[in-house]
Amino acid sequence: MKKTLRAIAAVAIATAVAIPARAEWEPEGVPFDGKSGNDFGLWMTVGVEKKINKKWSVSAEFEYRLKDNIQAGKGWGAPNRWNIAVGADYKPLSWLKLDAGYKFMRDYMLPEWDEGSNEETTSYWVSKHRVYASVTGSYKVQNVKFSLQERWQFTHRAQVDDVTYDWDSDEFEPKKSKSKHVSRTRLQVSYDRKKTWWEPYVSAELYLGDGYEKMRYTAGCDFKINKHNHIDVFYRFVDINKDDNFNNRDSHVIGVGYQYRF
Repeated sequence: MKKTLRAIAAVAIATAVAIPARAEWEPEGVPFDGKSGNDFGLWMTVGVEKKINKKWSVSAEFEYRLKDNIQAGKGWGAPNRWNIAVGADYKPLSWLKLDAGYKFMRDYMLPEWDEGSNEETTSYWVSKHRVYASVTGSYKVQNVKFSLQERWQFTHRAQVDDVTYDWDSDEFEPKKSKSKHVSRTRLQVSYDRKKTWWEPYVSAELYLGDGYEKMRYTAGCDFKINKHNHIDVFYRFVDINKDDNFNNRDSHVIGVGYQYRF
């Protein structure tokens, strides 16, 4: 069993190292024709967490996302994002957790058309930098645990040159940098029974930026293989309030994550 788990961990880590080098291809067959419909995505994560003492822990994580519009019959598996994150947790009380971190992201943005300014933007990869800080409180009633998390995040999108074409001036212009503050509120309920190797959960998360932006509804299960190896599997529906020309649309997501804790 130990050899199997080590093999799984080795493959997961090797995948996390290899994917960024091959991730930024230009996907073919992604629908840009303005048809409505939900996206379907696959989010994969590999992470490691180190417990320093009873109150402090640090972590690192790699994530890779795929998406496509299966309703348009265009296939499945277009790259959407890869990111690397590092963070730290502090528990001053048994029911209270504080955490903060940094995330570097590479996002694939679909074409955009602005009728007002008569500008057309091609598809492109863009770098984003994000910092965040959260406070999470939890309360347990027998085997049912309730938790409420409040998170603030700040994201800076770097400038990308020569991707926007101005039809009036007949010139290419850069996609200018942009920064954004978002607050996230997540309520989660889980079944946390001692000496069990699985922990099912459901959650709802509200995003507020320039007004109400989206909701995330998640149902999943954390499988505790042993004290070191954890696997998380979930289904998520993302309900978008603001349409960002295919870059942000309602989506169904299957997520699979592996974490090694020591």
